[in-house]
Amino acid sequence: MQYHDGSPAKLGDIIWISLPSGQASARIVMLGDTREYLDLEEPFLKWVESEQSPLEPSYVVVEWVNDNPLAHNDPRYAPVGEYLFTPLDECVAHAS
Repeated sequence: MQYHDGSPAKLGDIIWISLPSGQASARIVMLGDTREYLDLEEPFLKWVESEQSPLEPSYVVVEWVNDNPLAHNDPRYAPVGEYLFTPLDECVAHAS
């Protein structure tokens, strides 16, 4: 896998994700093209490997490094998990 700038993306990389509220840091924990992974909880891993998974070959799964910037307490909306599926597009930059 590669970042938008063409540099290689690896498991464990710390990245910055641009959000409307600013940038948030996350760690790559699964690669969509090879399905390699790091430290994923078993139920989540089973779901990702199922046919219901939104993981595409051009995506990665990331885990937030600090507090989840998308977390909320609004009961009108579904809760937000600690993992995010994202393409390595121009909104994602390698931090380290």
